Amino acid sequence: MLFAAFLFRSGPEDYDQFLVFHELQYWNTALFGMAKQWTPLMCGGLSLAGEPQVPFLSLSMALGYVLGPFWGLKLATLLYFIVGWVGAFLYAGLWLKQVAQRALAAALFIGNGFFFCRFGFGHIDFIPFLILPLMLWALHYAVAHYQAVGRLKGALGLAVITVLMGGAIAVAIDGSPVAIIHLLFWIGLYALVVAWTIRSFIPVLLLSCSVVLAAVLDAGYLWPMLQSQAAFPRSTPDRFTSVLSLLWFAVLPVRGKLLPANGNGHELSVFIGPVIALLLWRYRHWLAASMPPAIKRPLLIVSIVSIVLGMGSLKPLHIPVWLSPFDLLRPLPGFRSMGVTGRYWGFLALPLSLLGAAALWRFVVEQQAAKRRRVWLACALFLQLGFQTETIVTQWIRSSSYHAVDFDRAFQEEAQDIEYVSRNGHFQGEVITPTRGVVDCYDEDDFIHADIRAGERLIQRVAKDGYSAVEQLLVNAEFVSWSHIRVKPDRSLALAGLRSPNTVTTHVQLTLQQAFHPLWQAQGCETLRSEHGNMIVDCPESRLHEGPIDLKFNDATSARAAIVSMRAWRLWLLTTSGLLLVLLGALVRARTQKDLRNHSRQITAE
Repeated sequence: MLFAAFLFRSGPEDYDQFLVFHELQYWNTALFGMAKQWTPLMCGGLSLAGEPQVPFLSLSMALGYVLGPFWGLKLATLLYFIVGWVGAFLYAGLWLKQVAQRALAAALFIGNGFFFCRFGFGHIDFIPFLILPLMLWALHYAVAHYQAVGRLKGALGLAVITVLMGGAIAVAIDGSPVAIIHLLFWIGLYALVVAWTIRSFIPVLLLSCSVVLAAVLDAGYLWPMLQSQAAFPRSTPDRFTSVLSLLWFAVLPVRGKLLPANGNGHELSVFIGPVIALLLWRYRHWLAASMPPAIKRPLLIVSIVSIVLGMGSLKPLHIPVWLSPFDLLRPLPGFRSMGVTGRYWGFLALPLSLLGAAALWRFVVEQQAAKRRRVWLACALFLQLGFQTETIVTQWIRSSSYHAVDFDRAFQEEAQDIEYVSRNGHFQGEVITPTRGVVDCYDEDDFIHADIRAGERLIQRVAKDGYSAVEQLLVNAEFVSWSHIRVKPDRSLALAGLRSPNTVTTHVQLTLQQAFHPLWQAQGCETLRSEHGNMIVDCPESRLHEGPIDLKFNDATSARAAIVSMRAWRLWLLTTSGLLLVLLGALVRARTQKDLRNHSRQITAE
C-alpha cells in the first residue's frame, strides 16, 4: 500500500540521486552507446565508467532500458521485495515446517527496519541485499540435491544453480558497490561455515564459480569501476560505533542519534520492536535447542562477525589492530572507503526474522488467555506497521511527481552547448537534462571536483605561456558528445593576435569548464590539471592554426568490458536455457522410469 501510494513520486534526495544515475546511463546509451565513458552533467564532469553507483546492467537498469529509468527503478525495487519474501520463505523452510510460520518469517524479513529505512530514505543500492536468504537457501539446496540424486544428475543441478547464482550476483552488485563488501561478504562467510559444518566443499565451490561468472557478466560495470578505484580510492577516517546502538535501534522505533555512532538511526536500524525482542529473550533456550545445526552455526558465526565489523575501528577502545577485524580489513579496496560500518548489522535482519517468527508462533500456541494474546499481538502489529508507515510517509510525502525528460533532439547536430546551473534548493533530477548540468552536484564519491561557473561558456580562460593576455572570444569549444569536445579558433577575429613576433615556440593554455581526468587526450596537445581541478588543454600556438582540436575521453577498459558483458549475457542465456532443458528432460525421464517400475510391480502383484 505504501509503495502504491507514492508510485508516481520521485522520492527523497538520495532516491533522486540514484534516479539521476540511472538517467545518466539511460541517456548515454540512447545517445552515444552502451559503454560508460564521461558525463559533463555533474560537478564539472566525472567518469561514468569510474562512478561506482552508475549502473550498467543491473536489474533496475536493464528494466530501465526498456521502461525508462523511473519505472525501471520502481519495478526493480518491487521485484527485490518479492524475491526477498520468496527467499526468506524458502530459507525458513530449512527449520520451520508450517507454511504460515514460514510466511511470517518472510514478512518479518522484508519488513525489517533495515530494508524499510533503506527504501524510505532512498538508499536503493542496499535494496539488492534482499536476495540474501535466497542465495543462502541455494547453498543448502545444492548440497541436498547433489547428495540425493547422485553425481551425474547432481553435477547437472550444480551447474544450473551456479549459472543462476552468477546471474543474480551480477545484477545485484551492478551499480551497488556496497553489495560487494557487505552482501558478498556475508554470503562468502556463510558458505565457508556451512562447508565446515556439513563437511562438504560444494558451497564454497558453488559460490566461487558463481562469483567468477558474475565478474565476467558484469564486466561493463565492474572492470572500469575497479580500475578507477585505484586512482580514486576514497579513503575515509576510522570511526567507532557502539554496539549498544544495535540494541537501541533494534528494539525502539526511533531514529536520530543518542549513543556514539558513525551514522544515524536509519543507517543502523534492524528494527523488530520490543514485543518480538522480549519473546526472543523469553524463548532463547528453546530457540537455541530447536534450530538445526546446519543453519544455526553459520547464522551465529556470521552474525557475530557482522556485529564486530559493524562497530568499525576498535582503536578508540585501545584494542590492538591485530585484534580488531575491521582494522585488519581496512587497507583493502572497499573497506578503506567505508563510512557507516553499522550497515554490517543488516545481516541480522535474516536471523532476527527467522527467530522472531518462531518465538511469536510459540507464544501464540502457549498463551491460553485469548485477550492477553490479542493485546500482545496488536502491540507487535501496531509497532511494526507504525514504524514502517512513519518511515516511508515522512520521507516521501514532500517529494514531487516525476516528469520524464525529452531528449530526442539532443546532440542531433554536429556540436552542442551544455548549460551549467545551480540547484537552488531543487533536487538534481529536477534540473539535469542531457544538455544541462549542475555545478553543485550531490555526489560524495571520490573524483576530481572543478571550479565550475553557471552559464554555457565552456572555455573559462585563454592564456599564452601562462599569461592571460589573449581575448577569450578568439577560441570556442562545444560538445560533439559527452566524451568529445571540439575546440575551434574563431576565424572571424584577429587570429594574428595569437601569433608571437619571434621564432620561439609559444603555447596556448585553454582552461575548460570541465574537471581534469587523465583519460582526456587531444592529438598534438597536452591535458593538465589546474590548481582548482579544471582541465587545461596546452597546445603549441601553431596547432590552433591547423584546424579544430578534438579533445576525447576514452576509457578503453570500459569499451572492451561492455562488449564482454553483452557477449557473456548472450552466452549465459543460451547456456542457462540449455541446462534447464537438459535438467527438465532428466526429471521427466526419471519420472517416467519410476512410473514404469510402479506399473510393473502392480502387474506382478496382480
